[in-house]
Amino acid sequence: MKRLLSLLLAVLLLLPTVTLGEELFGRTYVNLPDLMTMGDGSPVDTPERMAARRAELLALFADSMYGPIPSEGFEKHFEVLEEGETLDGTAIRRQVKITVTTPMGSCDALMLMILPKSDAPVPVVFGLGGEVHTVLADPAILPSYSMNKYPNIKEEPRGQGAAGWCVEEAVKRGYGIAVACYNDFVPDTVRSYKKRLFSIFEKDTVSGMSAWALELSCMADWLVQDPQVDAGRLAVVGTSRLGKAALWYGANDERVALVIPNVSGTCGAALTRSCEKEQLADLNANFRWWMSETCKTYNDRVEELPVDQHELIACVAPRKVYVSSAETDTSNDSQGTWIALMLSRDAFRLYGLKVIEDAGVEQPAPGERIFTESMAYHMRTGNHGITPEDWGNYFDYMDEYLK
Repeated sequence: MKRLLSLLLAVLLLLPTVTLGEELFGRTYVNLPDLMTMGDGSPVDTPERMAARRAELLALFADSMYGPIPSEGFEKHFEVLEEGETLDGTAIRRQVKITVTTPMGSCDALMLMILPKSDAPVPVVFGLGGEVHTVLADPAILPSYSMNKYPNIKEEPRGQGAAGWCVEEAVKRGYGIAVACYNDFVPDTVRSYKKRLFSIFEKDTVSGMSAWALELSCMADWLVQDPQVDAGRLAVVGTSRLGKAALWYGANDERVALVIPNVSGTCGAALTRSCEKEQLADLNANFRWWMSETCKTYNDRVEELPVDQHELIACVAPRKVYVSSAETDTSNDSQGTWIALMLSRDAFRLYGLKVIEDAGVEQPAPGERIFTESMAYHMRTGNHGITPEDWGNYFDYMDEYLK
């Protein structure tokens, strides 16, 4: 086994890289992997070759950063627990219990859906967040399964997180919102993370990111078969750590039409190399359950990673991606995020899609945004998080390119 791992590492280190210098927005990137070259050195010059490169890249990200998203050895079950009207009768509330079962046990998550009343299926934005009762001040919303069960995870007041999901605005604009609590699958504390999904899989086969990606995949499984949901117009969103999970999941699942990693930072949409905010070693030290064990071996040699985040963004093509930053965010590297988006563009171009042009375009100033058919970006004033301003931008983009 050790010999096999050594050979695999040797192959990964031989993957094509390019050295980029000061001309890249004032930063030096050492051994930045070349998106448009296959592992065998051949060029990526057709959509078919890009599809093959995408499969190659997703395997590399699974191996070196996130860990694989579980795909076998378990069963999924869905149960509608409650449904009714909400928002003064303008919307439908549906609450679905998601259960993943392995021979070692089962794990549940509660998905809250709020859909505008409509004669036709509606597009839905879905993602992970805090306890679902915080999304809307509706007394009929059930408690998330993680609520009050784990150390350092405290109950929040009903409706407290409404500004972070803008459900009422979504419904007014014709969009549904679906939310599940990330703590349902992975209680996000060092004392508790092993007590849910981790406990029903073999040791070291699941990371926080892969578990959250599985939770998002389960949500999509329900959404695509719900007759009131337009399965062709799903958008996944996540903020901060959940933005990392949304991008990792969305890059893998072609059922998602739009991927929105909001202020996702290191191991999200920002380049890992030359990051001027959160370093990979700090992330792995502070949140050791998020990434794979292999990822931790790159803490002191980030420049040897066989992948970087421009390639993960590229794996969304030919679908749509919307990347965002915040001006005074102390953890999200906005410049590294912008550069990663710029370096992903050749993948979208191969499919004949319009991208943000050209190579010399400057990063938008706070309050500005750029929309194209394949990608979008905005820089918001303020700090880390997601705000009604962010949501307004996302809805505006969806109005133009997804609705």
